Formats: sequence, C-alpha cells, structure tokens
Amino acid sequence: MNFRRSEGAARFAARRQREIDAPRLHEAVPKLATLRLEVEEIGGAGTALESKHVRHVVVANAPALFVVVCADSSCKEGGHDITSSMMSHLQRSDDEFVVEDECNGSVGSAPCRRLIRVRARASYQ
Repeated sequence: MNFRRSEGAARFAARRQREIDAPRLHEAVPKLATLRLEVEEIGGAGTALESKHVRHVVVANAPALFVVVCADSSCKEGGHDITSSMMSHLQRSDDEFVVEDECNGSVGSAPCRRLIRVRARASYQ
C-alpha cells in the first residue's frame, strides 16, 4: 500500500510542478475574462456518464495548462492533456466550444479508453 501512496504522491508533485512552470493563462490569452468548464467523464465503453462537474477557472491565477487526471483508479499512466485544443479555442476567442479526449493509459493489459468531454464557456474583454 505504501508503494501506491508514494507513486500517487510522486504523480501529484510532478503535476504540481508542471502547473508552477506553465505560463499564466492571463498572459497567454490577455483578452480572456472568464472561463467555465463542464467536465463529463464517460466510462471506457463510451456509453455511461460516470461523473460531471463544473470548474470555474480563476483566469488571473490559472496556469495555461489543462490536464485532467483519469478518474479510473485502476488506470496506469493515463490522463487527458487537452492544453493544445483548449488554448487553440481560447486564442481564437471562441465563446463556447467542446473538447473531447480519450485516456491514453491502461487498465491491466487493456487500454483505458475512458473519455472526457469538456464544454467550455468563455468571455473576453
């Protein structure tokens, strides 16, 4: 059990360091005023909605980094890095858009294939 705990702590520390090192969102998209994300997580079969939550991004402090951890606790080396897609939409000043991504990790010997769908609503100055 200690191995899993230390492995999780190492992943958290690496993710936190990426957030610290990333450029700030307000610098990368100076006109961005508000950003609201509705995140849906869909099981590996792609049919069952497993969770949904809303995240209000504090633009003034947020990193220009959009990485969502895979919610499947059995998934190894997975997650969703949607930074490129998100930044592309934000830099075009898109008001509403959807980004989807399939987890690239594995559950046992099979690919995870867990899907996230992020519906974003942004406003600009």
